[in-house]
Amino acid sequence: MEPKITIKKDYILVEPQVYELQEIIGCIARLFNMPENQEKNVIWLFKEGPLKITYDDLYKIKDFVKENLPENEKPDKKTTVILQSGFLSAMAKIFSIIGENLPLNYKVFSDLAAAEDWIIDR
Repeated sequence: MEPKITIKKDYILVEPQVYELQEIIGCIARLFNMPENQEKNVIWLFKEGPLKITYDDLYKIKDFVKENLPENEKPDKKTTVILQSGFLSAMAKIFSIIGENLPLNYKVFSDLAAAEDWIIDR
Protein backbone atom coordinates (compact mmCIF):
# COMPACT_ATOMS: atom_id res chain seq x y z
CA MET A 1 0.00 0.00 0.00
CA GLU A 2 1.36 3.40 -1.00
CA PRO A 3 2.10 5.89 1.80
CA LYS A 4 0.10 9.10 1.71
CA ILE A 5 2.05 12.37 1.49
CA THR A 6 -0.02 15.57 1.52
CA ILE A 7 1.36 19.07 1.07
CA LYS A 8 -0.49 21.35 3.48
CA LYS A 9 -0.24 25.13 3.70
CA ASP A 10 2.13 25.07 6.69
CA TYR A 11 3.71 21.60 6.53
CA ILE A 12 3.94 18.26 4.77
CA LEU A 13 1.86 15.43 6.25
CA VAL A 14 3.28 11.90 5.86
CA GLU A 15 1.01 8.95 6.65
CA PRO A 16 2.78 5.60 6.22
CA GLN A 17 0.38 2.73 5.66
CA VAL A 18 2.74 -0.09 6.68
CA TYR A 19 5.16 0.39 9.55
CA GLU A 20 8.24 -1.36 8.22
CA LEU A 21 11.76 -0.26 7.38
CA GLN A 22 11.42 -0.11 3.59
CA GLU A 23 8.23 1.94 3.73
CA ILE A 24 9.73 4.47 6.16
CA ILE A 25 12.92 4.80 4.10
CA GLY A 26 10.79 5.10 0.95
CA CYS A 27 8.81 7.95 2.52
CA ILE A 28 11.99 9.72 3.55
CA ALA A 29 13.44 9.34 0.05
CA ARG A 30 10.24 10.77 -1.49
CA LEU A 31 10.35 13.70 0.93
CA PHE A 32 13.98 14.46 0.16
CA ASN A 33 13.13 14.63 -3.55
CA MET A 34 10.18 17.01 -3.11
CA PRO A 35 10.97 20.71 -3.66
CA GLU A 36 8.43 21.61 -0.95
CA ASN A 37 10.48 19.66 1.60
CA GLN A 38 13.21 22.30 1.48
CA GLU A 39 10.91 24.94 2.97
CA LYS A 40 8.23 23.09 4.92
CA ASN A 41 8.33 21.26 8.21
CA VAL A 42 7.08 17.67 8.31
CA ILE A 43 4.51 15.82 10.41
CA TRP A 44 4.57 12.01 10.37
CA LEU A 45 1.23 10.51 11.44
CA PHE A 46 1.30 6.89 12.59
CA LYS A 47 -2.09 5.36 13.35
CA GLU A 48 -2.68 2.04 15.07
CA GLY A 49 -1.17 -0.96 13.37
CA PRO A 50 1.53 -3.60 13.67
CA LEU A 51 5.06 -2.29 13.97
CA LYS A 52 7.55 -4.19 11.85
CA ILE A 53 10.56 -2.06 12.75
CA THR A 54 13.26 -3.34 15.05
CA TYR A 55 15.62 -1.45 17.29
CA ASP A 56 18.41 -2.05 14.73
CA ASP A 57 16.19 -0.58 12.00
CA LEU A 58 16.19 2.75 13.85
CA TYR A 59 19.95 2.98 13.24
CA LYS A 60 19.39 2.16 9.55
CA ILE A 61 16.84 4.98 9.32
CA LYS A 62 19.26 7.38 11.00
CA ASP A 63 22.07 6.36 8.64
CA PHE A 64 19.80 6.79 5.61
CA VAL A 65 18.80 10.29 6.74
CA LYS A 66 22.40 11.25 7.48
CA GLU A 67 23.64 10.01 4.09
CA ASN A 68 20.77 11.46 2.02
CA LEU A 69 19.73 14.68 3.76
CA PRO A 70 19.69 17.41 1.10
CA GLU A 71 22.45 19.99 1.49
CA ASN A 72 19.98 22.85 1.11
CA GLU A 73 17.80 21.65 4.00
CA LYS A 74 16.80 24.60 6.15
CA PRO A 75 18.75 24.54 9.44
CA ASP A 76 15.75 25.02 11.72
CA LYS A 77 13.65 22.30 10.06
CA LYS A 78 11.10 20.70 12.36
CA THR A 79 9.94 17.12 12.15
CA THR A 80 7.24 15.70 14.38
CA VAL A 81 5.93 12.21 14.86
CA ILE A 82 2.38 11.63 16.09
CA LEU A 83 1.67 8.27 17.69
CA GLN A 84 -1.17 6.89 19.68
CA SER A 85 0.22 3.46 20.50
CA GLY A 86 2.49 3.10 23.50
CA PHE A 87 4.97 0.84 21.71
CA LEU A 88 5.14 3.09 18.63
CA SER A 89 5.66 6.06 20.91
CA ALA A 90 8.47 4.30 22.74
CA MET A 91 10.23 3.50 19.45
CA ALA A 92 9.88 7.13 18.30
CA LYS A 93 11.38 8.39 21.55
CA ILE A 94 14.26 5.94 21.21
CA PHE A 95 14.83 7.23 17.66
CA SER A 96 15.00 10.79 18.99
CA ILE A 97 17.94 9.67 21.15
CA ILE A 98 19.59 7.66 18.36
CA GLY A 99 19.20 10.53 15.89
CA GLU A 100 20.04 13.38 18.23
CA ASN A 101 23.06 14.41 16.14
CA LEU A 102 20.99 14.71 12.95
CA PRO A 103 20.36 18.31 11.86
CA LEU A 104 16.62 18.08 12.52
CA ASN A 105 14.52 19.50 15.31
CA TYR A 106 12.54 16.34 16.16
CA LYS A 107 9.68 15.93 18.65
CA VAL A 108 7.10 13.23 19.46
CA PHE A 109 3.42 14.05 20.07
CA SER A 110 0.27 12.05 20.74
CA ASP A 111 -2.17 14.29 18.82
CA LEU A 112 -2.21 16.27 15.59
CA ALA A 113 -3.29 19.60 17.12
CA ALA A 114 -0.29 19.75 19.47
CA ALA A 115 2.07 18.79 16.64
CA GLU A 116 0.60 21.50 14.40
CA ASP A 117 0.96 24.08 17.18
CA TRP A 118 4.66 23.24 17.51
CA ILE A 119 5.30 23.02 13.76
CA ILE A 120 3.55 26.31 13.02
CA ASP A 121 4.84 28.10 16.18
CA ARG A 122 1.38 28.98 17.46
